Amino acid sequence: MKRLIAYFVSGMRTASFVYLSLVLLAQFYSGITYPAPTTKNILALFLMSGIMGVLTLILERLEFLAYSMRVGVHLLATATILVLTYLFFGWGSALLSPLLWFFFLLIYGLIWLYQIWQTHKLAQRINQALEDKRKKTNH
Repeated sequence: MKRLIAYFVSGMRTASFVYLSLVLLAQFYSGITYPAPTTKNILALFLMSGIMGVLTLILERLEFLAYSMRVGVHLLATATILVLTYLFFGWGSALLSPLLWFFFLLIYGLIWLYQIWQTHKLAQRINQALEDKRKKTNH
């Protein structure tokens, strides 16, 4: 349950950052639209992004699938969650905008690049700790 909550909160954190970035960009580019920061929209964002975070946890457990297959399934499931959220909250017309899907794919790609970088940095720290430990035991 603790991991489930952690992944839910992680999804909310990521989406909050992306949303606030879009709000900032919209100040400079009038073509960028985003849901206004109303209570309903904020709750929708939290719910949608939390579910996307939990989806990441679920797909990590599907080790029988190749990594690229899991990423593909994650992308499709994330897009499905986005569509369902937009339909549920009455934003269905926005789904027809190519700009929405461009930004969805751009943001999705940037988030994965960040995740890959984070994993790489973690592996470096672990390898360094193992090397330091090995050096201590050899002396």
